[in-house]
Amino acid sequence: MLFGCDFAASCSSRTSWFKIPIYSSLNISSFVIILFSDMIIDVHTHLSTREQWGPVFCQASDSANAQLRVDLNVTPERHAAALQGVERAIVFGINSIAFGLNTPNDAIADYVACHPDKFIGFMSVDPHQENALEEIDRSAKELGLRGIKMSPVYQNYHPHDERAQRVHRRAEELGLPILTHAAFHSIAGTNMDWANPILYDEVARDFPKLKIILAHIGLPWFDNAMVVVRKHPNVYADVSPAFHRHWLYRALLAFQEFDVMGKLLFASDFPFSTPEKVCQVLRAINDPLEGTKLPRIEEEAIEALIHRDAYSLLGFD
Repeated sequence: MLFGCDFAASCSSRTSWFKIPIYSSLNISSFVIILFSDMIIDVHTHLSTREQWGPVFCQASDSANAQLRVDLNVTPERHAAALQGVERAIVFGINSIAFGLNTPNDAIADYVACHPDKFIGFMSVDPHQENALEEIDRSAKELGLRGIKMSPVYQNYHPHDERAQRVHRRAEELGLPILTHAAFHSIAGTNMDWANPILYDEVARDFPKLKIILAHIGLPWFDNAMVVVRKHPNVYADVSPAFHRHWLYRALLAFQEFDVMGKLLFASDFPFSTPEKVCQVLRAINDPLEGTKLPRIEEEAIEALIHRDAYSLLGFD
């Protein structure tokens, strides 16, 4: 049995949103079986419906990603099916007072509880919440969520703001990694400066034991992401969603030249991409260089990135 529990039976005590059928077998193509023959851990996946994303985010995403036709309506069934080829995955929603994003932490906990050997739940706490620290404590101690999804641009805060710092402080105290949006975005009413990963140099200095994942490899500020990752032992970057190939090649080259490829974590940013597509892009990253003298990304480094044990690196073992 793929997910380790009967959703209809084990989840009926909370919400019918999680009543999804049992999968009796993997039932995936031979291509996917070959693709995922070794361990893959996806550190960045979303579980939110369009209603939970909210109209502001949906409108901005639909406009910016029109050619990609991203379907933001992620149900438990769809999420589970999309991630069946990976061994483990981190899953979360995003909560934002400023822009009306709201995926209850209880919903993430319910989903993870149905197959705890597969998914790792992160909470989302808006630093503007008056009860932010209480919600962190509740989500960690009562719900069993193991990290925090944060976003200065979507939650409308500067990473050095005291409201954010109190969240960072509590996360460090409880040993909760944070995964933060640290890249460009498309909501017109947000401050682009707050997305720059260089701002996490100060955060990492203030909280040296806090494990931080800079999402989206800092695009387009990948050089800033690289120097922060290189400087701080507990700062990592994920490579999601990997469909900006020109930027991604340049980013990987910077990490390779400074010998910090080992600090990159595999991620899809589902539903914006999938693990299969990210693997394909990474393994084809050198293809456009054919016939040129441009430096290649080492194939061994790519395979190591795809199969990196993020579970242990983030302290979950």
